[in-house]
Amino acid sequence: MSTKTVRTRLRDIYARSHTLSSEVQLLALQEAKAFVRQRHYSKIFPPHCLVNLGALDSNGELAAVAMWGYGVRPRHTIQRLFPSLGVNDYLELNRLCVRDDMPRNSESQFISQCVKWIRENRPDVKLLFSWADGLRGKPGFVYQAASWLYGGFIKTDLYVDEHGGPIHPRLMITRLGTRSRAEWTRQGFAKWKGYQFRYVKFLCGHRERKRLLRESPMRWRARGYPKKVDCRWWVDAGEGSRESREPPKLEGSGRFRHPAPFVACATDGLGQQT
Repeated sequence: MSTKTVRTRLRDIYARSHTLSSEVQLLALQEAKAFVRQRHYSKIFPPHCLVNLGALDSNGELAAVAMWGYGVRPRHTIQRLFPSLGVNDYLELNRLCVRDDMPRNSESQFISQCVKWIRENRPDVKLLFSWADGLRGKPGFVYQAASWLYGGFIKTDLYVDEHGGPIHPRLMITRLGTRSRAEWTRQGFAKWKGYQFRYVKFLCGHRERKRLLRESPMRWRARGYPKKVDCRWWVDAGEGSRESREPPKLEGSGRFRHPAPFVACATDGLGQQT
């Protein structure tokens, strides 16, 4: 028996003794951030993380965190997908983080528990939205297993420094004042392109869901999900763009570790704007 097989079996045995609780609870923002910073590849958070949910393991220790809210352009995001909706009608999954020692499929189980909590405690929310980061080789298996609808993909950019640190295009503007080729090549960055895959979960009634599907410019479907083979990457290190067989090898949080300036937004205890 190979070392890898033994390691996998030991992990499965350990995981079976650490099951995820069937209940989720509301977390303080700083508690959620601390958990995610220790385990997630991205240490930078969007400015609006309004509903932060967690689940415990069988020993009563925090095992999973989901941070729901908005990105930097919430109105633009929702109205590109569903033109008749506004910011208060949806939540976006900003961060999902589950401990590595938890059983397989814990992410999908936790997502489903979060959906139930939001449905019961935030009846104003009509749908949930998320991106799967194809640039990191993630086509969205967690959403597929939880029966979310897939709505196609976009091609997105990411800059990577000489140490493998990721740099969001927005940070190029806020920190360097430009995204020009001359600047990122002068900095020694490589520019990567890849796919991001859209997913949505409707919480509204059947009639409104049908109306929203009709008005959306995207084709939402519960079949034809993307797989690993559908992730593609292009890299330009200053010598012209070429397709890569592998995703970028990313390390840490990148050169600009601090988030964009926070825009104050008053909320109540359930993340509703007041």
